[in-house]
Amino acid sequence: MANNPKLTVLHEMMRGKSFELDKDVMSIGRRESMDICIPESSRSGHHADLIRSERDGRIVYTLRDNDSTNGTRINDKQITEQELKDSDLILFGMVEVLYEAKDLKPAASRTSPTIDISNLDSGVIRPTVNLNPLAGREAVRNANVRRAIIAVVALLGLCAVILAGLMLFNSFSA
Repeated sequence: MANNPKLTVLHEMMRGKSFELDKDVMSIGRRESMDICIPESSRSGHHADLIRSERDGRIVYTLRDNDSTNGTRINDKQITEQELKDSDLILFGMVEVLYEAKDLKPAASRTSPTIDISNLDSGVIRPTVNLNPLAGREAVRNANVRRAIIAVVALLGLCAVILAGLMLFNSFSA
């Protein structure tokens, strides 16, 4: 790594996987076309962007949420856009990652404890929960749409049977 900051995944299957931040703009999401792809259901397809800039002779990255469904948090604070500091804990939906910029001048001193992930069980896979507050409404709406489609198909089928019956009746009476 050539003095570039990195993101290290702390979440389940990809725990320990690091991504070097080496572009001016890096996309993050669950789509394979993203610069940083973490295929996990609580993340949006294009969840957020990391934007590099230079300030006071040092490289800084700003994290910008991309109106994601389950949001982005830095150190347990909901954000839409914020400059990252060394050791920031970022939560993309349910996926936690660590921002590391140790070789760069620190933006500010941090008092948060370091995290030792070496003793964590990486074999456990837990189902994720959809944090979308509208998820229940969407499920009800989808169920209602399915019922309406079934009703329309049944009505069309009944009309076809009646029409076939009338045609048969007319052919026998003629």
